[in-house]
Amino acid sequence: MVMCRFVFGAASLAVLVLFAVIALADDVCHCGGQNKDVPTRTLTTRFTYKAILPELPAGTKALDLWLPIPSDSQWQTVRDVQVSSPYPHRITQEQKFGNRMVYVRVTGQGTRDKLEVAVSFIVERKEVRVLGDNGQVNKTCSCSPNCNCPHCQADKNLRQLSLQPETLVPVGGRFLTIATEVTQGKQTNLERIRALFEHVVATMQYDYKRESPKLGEGDVAFICDFRKGNCSDLHSYLISLARSIGIPAYLEYGFALAGIPLPEPLPKEGKISGYHCWTWVYDEQVGWFPVDASDARRWLDANRPEVKDFLFGNLVLERSAVAVSRGRDIVLNPPQKGKPLNYFIYPYAEADGQSVKVNWELTYQLLQ
Repeated sequence: MVMCRFVFGAASLAVLVLFAVIALADDVCHCGGQNKDVPTRTLTTRFTYKAILPELPAGTKALDLWLPIPSDSQWQTVRDVQVSSPYPHRITQEQKFGNRMVYVRVTGQGTRDKLEVAVSFIVERKEVRVLGDNGQVNKTCSCSPNCNCPHCQADKNLRQLSLQPETLVPVGGRFLTIATEVTQGKQTNLERIRALFEHVVATMQYDYKRESPKLGEGDVAFICDFRKGNCSDLHSYLISLARSIGIPAYLEYGFALAGIPLPEPLPKEGKISGYHCWTWVYDEQVGWFPVDASDARRWLDANRPEVKDFLFGNLVLERSAVAVSRGRDIVLNPPQKGKPLNYFIYPYAEADGQSVKVNWELTYQLLQ
């Protein structure tokens, strides 16, 4: 196993620290933190994430591989990160949201061989509970709008970033019209966010049969008309509506350990077949809190409406066992030659600057 070495100049370290603060801005000034009125459940899980390239285009001179790994936050601690790679690697961080990754570059003879890179890590994950079980506010945000400390400034930057349009997430236009109609008569932003959440759950379907030709792309203009999709699709629509009326919101990607309904007991180990994602929204009274409209729709379909209500302001622990990355239109570090990534939850690779398919495997083992 090749172990990475970290050498930072002062300027480089300062940049990484700044974006690490931005990435963890939901842990500042006691906003959007754990609901202290309920006991905290935790999951400790070892994940092993493999990126596999069985073959490359003939004549490839250089291969670049990026494999996402999670970061610490107020909700999770990541430890014992171990990288297994036949070639030198380093852990880097992109500048927009602070997402971390393992980066490997292969040149020469190595580009003719099958490449497999694996990273394992342990995640101690708290159950994310910010609001009450039915979305009620049990605490308020203590942030001062005039505070300019590094933490508060990072949080302001995150809020500003979470109001901007993205390639597939427009702001304004018909989405402003829809959001305005849905939130008519609501007096507070918290009430408006709840109205948008209920609107998405009531008007969108989860695409169990994978019928959408754009499944998982988070193309808001398409999903608004097709009205069916997966978690990325439903949450992208919700984010577009929220941003259109001035409410900061962003998408966070991670992995669940089980489907809906949850098996009892939860298997101690297994293979994960795909990502899950949820939305973080900002309210001046509460701070940052999560909503999971996609799983809310699925729990309703499973005749569990009480879980739908819980998912406004909270997350089901087994369905959010690790948060890996956040945001859209991601430029990796070092930057990829291709266009910004729609999202970054799976490994990405380029052969001589052209994207190539990467197979991946993700397994988990519960430690407690």
